[in-house]
Amino acid sequence: MKKIIDKARVYRYNSIVEVEMMKLQVEQAMKEEGRKFPFSFMEPAVAFGDVAAFSWKTHNVAVEGLFWFDGCHLVIHGTVQTSGIYRCGRCLTPVSVDRKETLSEVYGTEAVLPEDVEPYNGEYIDLTKTVRETLVLSEPMRVLCRPDCKGLCPQCGANLNEGPCSCPDDRIDPRMEKLGELLKSNR
Repeated sequence: MKKIIDKARVYRYNSIVEVEMMKLQVEQAMKEEGRKFPFSFMEPAVAFGDVAAFSWKTHNVAVEGLFWFDGCHLVIHGTVQTSGIYRCGRCLTPVSVDRKETLSEVYGTEAVLPEDVEPYNGEYIDLTKTVRETLVLSEPMRVLCRPDCKGLCPQCGANLNEGPCSCPDDRIDPRMEKLGELLKSNR
């Protein structure tokens, strides 16, 4: 079983290296300063490496935008779109979320690059790493099924969106018990 898993990882790694659709040929842009060139592609999420931990792992990732040479660097600006099934942060109900993230990067070939400029080889720019980083870094921290989600009962675990549970309402959280005593003594 171990060998099968290892082979799957190698295959995924090789698919990243071999995908040509995410490479932007930039030679023409270098010759025509300021002219904007459109790009667009769609790839399955597995083309971006090991994405098993992410909710968008089984969906396609669409990338589109423009790139141009500004006289010093190549500028890329566009959007990354995908979707995924997330769990509500309060009641754990599955929630479908469409994501649209901004893709913005600057590339250069100088020996010493400013901190905010990425290196490239002068012929093409491979967006695979940049798109993956954009999706991973903008991953939602918390998704709600609806803004007024009531969550789960802390005592019995019932989904309070489906109706009240039979647990008593007057029970005080043991961590707050001392505060309750203080409030009663001040009355």
